[in-house]
Amino acid sequence: MRITGGEYRGRKIYSGKLKDVRPATDRVRETIFSILPQYIHFPGATVVDLYAGTGSLGFECLSRGAQFVVFVDISKEAVRAINKTAEALECLDRCEVIRISVDRFLKNPSIQARLIFADPPYAMEHLVNLPSQIAQSEIKKDDAILLIEHNKQTTFPENSMYSIIRQKIFGNSIVSFFRLYSSATNNRVRL
Repeated sequence: MRITGGEYRGRKIYSGKLKDVRPATDRVRETIFSILPQYIHFPGATVVDLYAGTGSLGFECLSRGAQFVVFVDISKEAVRAINKTAEALECLDRCEVIRISVDRFLKNPSIQARLIFADPPYAMEHLVNLPSQIAQSEIKKDDAILLIEHNKQTTFPENSMYSIIRQKIFGNSIVSFFRLYSSATNNRVRL
């Protein structure tokens, strides 16, 4: 797997011995990163990649000028693969790799981000609650953008803490783009 655009375009993303990981395909990443500039300016951005796996989404952000990316994954193999890619790209000073569960990280995040990725297991229990869980966390800056990759069967309930601003379908998967609001009173009117 290779980075699809930006400074590191064509450079390898290591996957090591990762099992049960579903890295975003080149097509999915290219589509995501053709849409994201409508919502976020990459140069200087701080990004969090939850359930990072190979870290492909976070590395795509670094390649496009993000200032800093925090990669969060519970898997020792994922952390090892992300660190190997960061070393090869010589961008260790622009990222932090944290081996912890996403639930624990969200209770005490080390950073606030304008862009948050979440690529949880499709069968994750309570997946529909993830956008509100992230919106309630201190992880987000005002009006942050959240992307969640999920299966077609997952639908997210309406909530005053976020709105779904776009969805892209890729076979049996959907990438949902959310705008997270700074408080429950700052809702859909801001779009």
